[in-house]
Amino acid sequence: MIFDADLRPVVDDVLGANTDTAPGELWALLTELGWPVVGVAEDDGGAGGDLAAVAELAAGVGRHAAAVPLIETGLAAWALAAAGLPITATAERAALALAPTGTVEARRDPAAGDEAGDWVLDGTVPRVRWLPEVPTVVLVVEQADATVVAVLDATAAAAAATAERDLADEPSGTLRLDGVRLPADRVAVAPAGLAGDVLDRVAVLRAAAISGAVERACALTKDHVTTRQQFGRPLSALPAVRQLVAGLAVERDLLDAALTVAVTRPGRGTAAAVRAVAARTAGTVATDTHQLHGAIGITQEYPLHLVTRRLWSWRDDEGTQRRWERLLGDEVVRTGSDEPLWALVTGASV
Repeated sequence: MIFDADLRPVVDDVLGANTDTAPGELWALLTELGWPVVGVAEDDGGAGGDLAAVAELAAGVGRHAAAVPLIETGLAAWALAAAGLPITATAERAALALAPTGTVEARRDPAAGDEAGDWVLDGTVPRVRWLPEVPTVVLVVEQADATVVAVLDATAAAAAATAERDLADEPSGTLRLDGVRLPADRVAVAPAGLAGDVLDRVAVLRAAAISGAVERACALTKDHVTTRQQFGRPLSALPAVRQLVAGLAVERDLLDAALTVAVTRPGRGTAAAVRAVAARTAGTVATDTHQLHGAIGITQEYPLHLVTRRLWSWRDDEGTQRRWERLLGDEVVRTGSDEPLWALVTGASV
C-alpha cells in the first residue's frame, strides 16, 4: 500500500539499499534525513509531516525488515511534544512504554510538599520494544483524570529494565518500576485523553508496519509459486496453490483498506479496527506464506523469515487481537448508535 507516493521510493532507496548496514550507521543516516521526528511539528523541533508520511516510514520498516527503532522513536517524540516536553531526549533513539490505567502509579513525593518535588513511579510495563538497548524511555501513564508523561534516561531505564528478545531477535524488554524517582522537569501532566491518542497512533503505525511486512511476504510468495516447477509446471498452476495465493491477496487488501480509513480518518474506532485486522492478517499471512514456500521458507538464507518473524511478534504488541476488538466494541457502545460502526465498515463519512 502507498501512503505517500512521493516518499515511498525514497524509503525503498534508503532502507532497501542499507539492509546489511550496521544498525548504528543506518540510524545515523536516518537521523540525518530527519526521519525519526517526521510527524512532529517543526515548532516542536520535529520535521513536520502528516500521519500518511509517518505510516509510509513504518511500512518501509516492515517491508525491508529494518532493525532500527524508527517507529518507536518517532512515537516517543510525538508523545513528548503533545505533553509539552522537549523532544531532544529522543535524539539518540528511544522506546515508548504505554501503561494503561492501574498498571503504573505515578505520584508526587509526599515528603517534598510542593509541586517542584520529585515524582515516584511504581508498576510494570511488559513488552516494551527496544528496551533496554535505547538510551531513553518515554513512559505514558494513563490515569482516570490525567495522562502522566515521564522521561527515563539511560541510567534509570537500565536499572528498571529486564532484557529480552522477541521472535525477530530484536530487543523487547519489561520495564519494572520500583520506587523510581524522577525530577519534576522530566515529567509532565497532560489531559486525560492524551494516553488514548498515543495508543491510537501506536495502533495505526504498528498496523502500517505489519502491512509492509505482509506486502513483502506476499511478493516473495508470488515470485516463488510462479518460478518453482513441480511436475513440469509452476506451482501456481495447482488449484490449491492458487486458492491460497488468492486468500493472501484478500487479507492484504483488507488490511490496506482498513489502513486507508485509519490514516485519513484517525480516531479511536478506526485505530482499534485496523489494529484488530492487522493482528489477524499477520498470523494468517505468516502461516500461509510458509506453507506455500515449503521447506525453503524455513531456511536462514531465504529472506521470508525476516518479515514473518516480525509479523508473529508485532501482532501482539500493545495487546492481542481480542483487546483491539473489545476497544472497538467499547467505542461503538459509548456512542450509543450503530451509525459510527456502519461508517467505519463502509468508509463513509460521519
